[in-house]
Amino acid sequence: MRRGRILILLALIIILGVGAAYLLLGRPSEEPEPTPTPEEGYIPSDMVLVVVAAQDIARGSEVPRDAIVLQQMPADLVVETWIAGTDEATLIDQVSGRRARIDIERGIPVTTAMITEEAGDLLGTGSDASFAIKPGYTAIAIPMSRLSGIAYALRDGDTVDVLITMLMIDLDMDFQTALPNLSTMVVGSGGTAEFPATSLTAIFTGFIGKIVRDPELDELVHIVPQENQRPRLVTQRLVEAATVLHVGTFPLEEVVSEEAVTAEADQGIGAPPPQQAEGEPAKPPPPDVITLIVTPQDALALNWAMKAGADLVLTLRGPGDATSIETISVTLQYLVENYDITIPVKLPYGLEPALDTPIVPVLPNDATAPQEN
Repeated sequence: MRRGRILILLALIIILGVGAAYLLLGRPSEEPEPTPTPEEGYIPSDMVLVVVAAQDIARGSEVPRDAIVLQQMPADLVVETWIAGTDEATLIDQVSGRRARIDIERGIPVTTAMITEEAGDLLGTGSDASFAIKPGYTAIAIPMSRLSGIAYALRDGDTVDVLITMLMIDLDMDFQTALPNLSTMVVGSGGTAEFPATSLTAIFTGFIGKIVRDPELDELVHIVPQENQRPRLVTQRLVEAATVLHVGTFPLEEVVSEEAVTAEADQGIGAPPPQQAEGEPAKPPPPDVITLIVTPQDALALNWAMKAGADLVLTLRGPGDATSIETISVTLQYLVENYDITIPVKLPYGLEPALDTPIVPVLPNDATAPQEN
């Protein structure tokens, strides 16, 4: 009996010791629950896949699958022209196997304008000059000299006006020929006033001029001009505030094969001229053309003026000058009436030798250089 009490007491002691140890050491640490990993291909709702070039893609070449990658980007940062979406297979099909319209550099998002399905639809990148033309405007080239081009002071980006000078004469409205006309006298044979002649004879008289009554002689006088009709000079501003796109000829990028270079060297083509010292750079010729940015209507006017052989002169404006001042066509009458030009009176003396045209000074740089023997 006593032995049974001792066993019960030992059991209680063991239980109490285990309980104390449990309280002192704490509960066994629980392993953290593993964070659920998203399934492969999972895309957050605020992100989209963007097609990006993984390598340089040459213009005209077919885009291989390994040349593009899909990158996740915030949807609010994606440009609408980029090829983007959430379906990986669809995005790959839109680019892989297509041809590049332009050179695509590595790391650049691919846009719909960069690729095409047909090789015949390939387009170049265009010229740099076209980026300087605002919508609604166009560019046109016109001839230029040192005098008409403001002594070569013009540079790209300047603002200019274009002046036009023309010579005008009187024309016959029906024939569109210069006046006066040659005349013939028509003589009728037979007939009456009520019934005109049935036979007419034309006699060529070579009549030129006009018949007037001389007040002193009180007789009809036939006046004949001693020279052809003199054209009348008029000048006016044709284009206002045009922008200079480029002075001179645009440079062309020429690709010359090694075979062509070798052939030219064998033939002596491309050797410096005898007057040019070896190693001395050749001086570029002065510009003879200028390209202007104008409205389409002004482009038509400039084209007509060139085809008609009118004289065009450029005038330079200050930077940022957008003022519009109305101009009046200048003729001989306008100069006489508005600039106090006195009409020379007839004198009993004059200059010798007689002057038929004004003497225009010749600038030293425009004089022809003497030829070396």
